[in-house]
Amino acid sequence: MLKSAGEIRVVILLPVHNEEMNLLRVVADIDTNFQASIPNMAPPLLLFVDDGSLDTSRLVIQQLITQRGSACCLGFSRNFGHQAAVMAGLAYTPENCIVLVMDADGQDPSIVGIELVRRVLEGVDIAYGVRKKREGSSLIKRIAYWNFYRILSWLSMIEIPLDAGDFCAYSPRAVKILATMKEQHPYVRGLRAWVGLTQIGVPYNRPDRYAGETSYNFRRLIKLAFDGIISFSLKPLRLAMVVGFTTFLLCILLGFSYLIFYTFDLHIAGASVRQVPGFTTLILVVLAFSGLQMMMLGVIGEYLGRVFEQTKGRPLFIVAETLGSLNHQATHEHRQSNYSA
Repeated sequence: MLKSAGEIRVVILLPVHNEEMNLLRVVADIDTNFQASIPNMAPPLLLFVDDGSLDTSRLVIQQLITQRGSACCLGFSRNFGHQAAVMAGLAYTPENCIVLVMDADGQDPSIVGIELVRRVLEGVDIAYGVRKKREGSSLIKRIAYWNFYRILSWLSMIEIPLDAGDFCAYSPRAVKILATMKEQHPYVRGLRAWVGLTQIGVPYNRPDRYAGETSYNFRRLIKLAFDGIISFSLKPLRLAMVVGFTTFLLCILLGFSYLIFYTFDLHIAGASVRQVPGFTTLILVVLAFSGLQMMMLGVIGEYLGRVFEQTKGRPLFIVAETLGSLNHQATHEHRQSNYSA
């Protein structure tokens, strides 16, 4: 059980990528709601992680650090991705702090974040937001999200909560555990489920972003989906084995059938197998099974590629610049596996 609100610090982790139009409003909203809702708690420490922004986001962050104080920014050397930014923030968070991960575009309401923090203060290790409704998303996108979470749940070897994104509050114990993860393709919400501990979901309606365009385009969403499925499921590999074995049995059965028809000169629809009338069918079958084999090899190759990436041991992110003061005590593992330039 955690101590009272006055005896613990909250760190709000804000991954940033081209959010110059939203940062001031997001921070103002955080300060207003936290001061009104938890008056005995010290102002939250804002930990920005600038994921290689190409706009003036870093300048806006510098302005916020100067004017507000109690804030810091880790500036990546390039764009490493949202999941890497979250892992960096967890690794650089001071010890014995509650960490609240929020998007910097206004889609994660700070008032809901306060409820997540309260749940952690009550003794829960991980409190995550569950999206009941998505405002501003097209019907196709909502259907795609809905299907993805349920497909991932079916494929996964662990139970990953449905419709739960990265909007989440972590206890100091949970932060310490997650900061030791060395995944080259981290899927944070899956890692969060994998560690176990005591967890609870808090339903909320996800609003539209304040302004600008999302950095999660179709290609990045597909990559995130692949990271989730491949990181937490062996079923695609097993499915490849089952399909391959089934195909082999069908080929044996088909070959045996043709042998019977040829031996006894049986006719199919008035045609004899000995007359070889099915040249087109033969070509189509060969092409179909060749494509099937290539698809199965692709599944195996995707897993093998992940192993290759993991064995190279490259850092998940590179911190090229640090703005503001952060008394960070990164874990020993991350000090060696990640790089600060």
